[in-house]
Amino acid sequence: MFTVEKKLQSVKSYKKLAPLTVKLRKQKLQFDEQLKENLISRKRFVVVCGPCSADDPVAMEEYLCKLKAIADECSNLLVVARIYTSKPHSNGQGYKGTAFQLAPSDSVDIDQGIVRCRQMMLKCLEIGLPVADEMLYPDLYGCFDDLVSYWFVGARSSEDSLHRGVASGLDVCCGIKNATDGNVDKVVDSLYAVGNSCVFPYCGMQIVTEGCKYAHIVLRGGSNEGKFVSNITVEHIKYSKQLLGQYGMNDFVMADLNHANSGKVAERQMDNAKLAVLAGVDGVMIESYLNAGGHSSVYGTSQTDDCISFEQTQKLLRYLQAAVNNK
Repeated sequence: MFTVEKKLQSVKSYKKLAPLTVKLRKQKLQFDEQLKENLISRKRFVVVCGPCSADDPVAMEEYLCKLKAIADECSNLLVVARIYTSKPHSNGQGYKGTAFQLAPSDSVDIDQGIVRCRQMMLKCLEIGLPVADEMLYPDLYGCFDDLVSYWFVGARSSEDSLHRGVASGLDVCCGIKNATDGNVDKVVDSLYAVGNSCVFPYCGMQIVTEGCKYAHIVLRGGSNEGKFVSNITVEHIKYSKQLLGQYGMNDFVMADLNHANSGKVAERQMDNAKLAVLAGVDGVMIESYLNAGGHSSVYGTSQTDDCISFEQTQKLLRYLQAAVNNK
């Protein structure tokens, strides 16, 4: 049984409540083009970096200011701020993300949450970093399409027809993660679907897309019967690129350094970064925040999966800067 709690405001209303200025719109479009061009040229190593879930706007602003400073120092890296506003959970339970709740104990208020997320993303653009978010709920895409330069389709969504359809209409970069089983063949199939035209129903309309030219795969490892398996290996990366080449698709490969690749141990992200560079990836995703740890209400600490601290993040980014420079 469905129960309508309330009707949400329109996308137009949300954008009026947290408007994008002309100056920031130009900035955002510049980020779009920079990222798309780099996806082809690969002049710089892409790093998508931020907490598992963006929560406290004050802590996020502090984090983003620090991230911008280290990004300016590491000129070989193209750093994108990870501002994940909605969170999935394997069993469907837990903190839903700041688009829904400011804290896990709060009641759900999506109207308030969307405005809060837009304000957070606007602050990120003011600080001078492009925004990345996960497209967990396709209905919310229009609430953030003017702010996000890098979309991701998560492990639990990448084989879903609606997510594939909406992603196939994007004109910005989009990372498609392998499903939770870690299978590379399946994520290549998902990328093929996103990269080609699609017709589907969406928000009461029949939609046709041209296919996203700026989509790529993200390897995040997998799990089977409680055992985590990494796919950041020379063999996995080589196989992925060969398979993508056979399909005539973009062979840009990003590695998620956390999640199943780390066995859910955030501190292993530094070791995974070294493996990723050795394996020949084109970018990485890092889960980091002001403080190390997770599942905590302490200021600057992840409310969901464990993250590394900002001090550890600095070391990791400086390692990547030097490693890319020595290639």
